Amino acid sequence: MVIENGGPEKVTAAGLDVLGQAPGRAIVDETVGTPSHVAVASDDAHILVQRLFGGIQQQIPGMRYAIAYRAANGQSGGDIADVFHYDNDHVSFLIADIAGKGSAAAAQAAMVKYGLRTLASAGLMPESVMRALNRLYFESATFENQPESFATVFFGIIDATRRFLFYSNAGHEPVLVIFPDGTHSVLGSTGPLVGVFGDQHHLFKQSTIELPAGSLLIAATDGITETRGSNGEFYGLERFVTFSLQNRNASESDIAQSLLTDVNAFGNSIQRDDIAVIVCRFSLDEVSAAG
Repeated sequence: MVIENGGPEKVTAAGLDVLGQAPGRAIVDETVGTPSHVAVASDDAHILVQRLFGGIQQQIPGMRYAIAYRAANGQSGGDIADVFHYDNDHVSFLIADIAGKGSAAAAQAAMVKYGLRTLASAGLMPESVMRALNRLYFESATFENQPESFATVFFGIIDATRRFLFYSNAGHEPVLVIFPDGTHSVLGSTGPLVGVFGDQHHLFKQSTIELPAGSLLIAATDGITETRGSNGEFYGLERFVTFSLQNRNASESDIAQSLLTDVNAFGNSIQRDDIAVIVCRFSLDEVSAAG
């Protein structure tokens, strides 16, 4: 499933979602004929994914984005990607991976998504947002007797000028920023996993990166980098960065979809982990025109 702002949901053979094994409706792209993989959605799983990823993304001045998702081996899970436009033209950006599979992980993903939206709209910066989320996650998991539950979370806030990204990375896969001149930066961890340390909130830090007009941000969950090839080799961060650089001039939705296609071609077995991908491109010209 690929969703881009201002456009309808796109589902193609390369990005088909398998949303449950129970009898349901098949999701196929009629333009590509009978696919090699058919997406079958149970009612509950389908509703969870639709709610978490939304139906149609909103137009946001100064940026374009696309979100892609593929569930693992017939189960919805805890991968989530989100873009949220709020307050004084700020935008929050989230990608996270909740430990586990099925409806329990999806429910935790919903808590992370809407918890972060609430904290961001209250005016908190990423460092404070992540500390508050860690407390909420840890105490909720303890209360519900789920001590082994944890999450990797990348959360950022893009300012109203679209020139700066303030971010906190709690043990998540590195996020890639490609600049207009083709150089790039990899945004690594700034803190531990969410939900592991109940009394160590000071460990969560934030950092800042400038986004020149035309900068491209690409983030994914570890279902990308940990896909194994026929020789047992992981797809890996280096291959992810190389692919992104080679395809940086494509549209946001094409980048997201072609990344899923490339990972699918690389892998040699049933997909065992969820995949979420988010691609954002920033343009100061659009901000100026909107203002």
